[in-house]
This record gives sequence, C-alpha cells and structure tokens, in this order.
Amino acid sequence: MARQNPVGQATFEEYLELEARSQVRHELVDGYLFAMAGGTADHNRICSRLLRLIYDAAEASGCELFINDMIVQTPGGKGYYPDLFLTCEESDGRARFKQLPCWIIEVLSESTEAIDRGEKLHNYKTIPSLKAYVLVSQDQKLVEVYRRLEDGTWRYETLEGSDVLELPCLELRVGLEEIYRAVT
Repeated sequence: MARQNPVGQATFEEYLELEARSQVRHELVDGYLFAMAGGTADHNRICSRLLRLIYDAAEASGCELFINDMIVQTPGGKGYYPDLFLTCEESDGRARFKQLPCWIIEVLSESTEAIDRGEKLHNYKTIPSLKAYVLVSQDQKLVEVYRRLEDGTWRYETLEGSDVLELPCLELRVGLEEIYRAVT
C-alpha cells in the first residue's frame, strides 16, 4: 500500500522546523510530508509495556531509549517516528532527530502495517548502525524480527507464544508473555 495524501513538501531541515511548531506529527518520505494517525488502546499498551520492560537496561547501558516523539533520519534523508528505538550515539538533549539507532520497534496497526513492512523496512535497512528491526502485532501474540548478521545480510525470524525477544546492544531478553500481558 502506498502512502496517500501528502500534506506538503520539504527538505529535511524544513521538516525539522515544521515539526518543532506543528501540533500534528508528520513523517518525511522523498521530500513529502505525511500526517500520522493516532494509535489504539492496545497499541499504546504494548508500547508502554515495552518501555517499562526495556527502560532500566537502556539507562544502565548508557544508551537512550526513545518512544514515539523522536525522529530517526535515514541515510536517504527520510524522517520517521518509530514507536520505540534505542540509540547509543552521543546525547544532545535539544536534538529533534537521531541517525544511529541500534534497533527499532514498530507496533503494527491496520493503517500502517504495509508501510512498516515495506517502505520502512527498506529504508531502515540502509541505516549502518541498525542491528534489528522488530514488528510487534497488536492482534495476536506474534513478534517478527529482521536481524542484521555480521556479514551484513539480514535474517527474518518469528516469535510466538512463550518465545523470548533478544534485543541487541543491551543483551536483553524480553518474554512475549510480558509484552502482551496487558493487551485485551
């Protein structure tokens, strides 16, 4: 599914200026701005659980965990707001974007699933620091992981039931039972 109804065009610098003033978040793809929709209660529950389960390990590692409101810039100049991501790049408290995520998590929704699986997967894989791209289903206890191997190739894996998600850079293991505990 292709994105529809862009709200305008901008360079990455113009995009950052707009986002600093805007009450609506946008993603920047090929110079076009696309408004983002809100999430469901289960989407928010899953994001909140993941934040809670990962935060302490991220803080202890010296890396930073971001949720929803920080932009990831791809090498091609695209700007996305992942649901969660971890970066170990130098901290700048005033920055509006990061370029070196270690991993990115997107919680799938009906309106964005095709974009998360297609456009974002393709563009995120171009980020040299990215070690894993994780897709978390809202509708079933299912997590999909695209993991970069040492030779630069990618391996796809699915996790279900009582499987455990292993997150690089933190050497953290998170059980699917924990992720989905509060989901209806």
